[in-house]
Amino acid sequence: MTGDQVAAAVRALINRYDPEGLLGMGAPEDEYDPEVGDLATLVCGGEEITADAVGSVWNRWFNDVSDWCTRQPEQVREVAAALEKLRGQRQRSDLP
Repeated sequence: MTGDQVAAAVRALINRYDPEGLLGMGAPEDEYDPEVGDLATLVCGGEEITADAVGSVWNRWFNDVSDWCTRQPEQVREVAAALEKLRGQRQRSDLP
């Protein structure tokens, strides 16, 4: 799985949740790309992806003004689980 494929999968996941409701207000499909980039880095890394890791990325980009992590903790856990699953798929696809 290439880096572009990972980024596309992460973008689709985040856009499906639209955590800040920005896409619903008409923002472009690439609105969350800065966050997607950091989340894709987690997918390409070696560490387990947790809700805390997702929240840390999210809050850093939103300068701690987002309440998504406290308002929707189950969504954050779902996103973390989906990213962790993607990380596992990527690792398996990279095996010789």
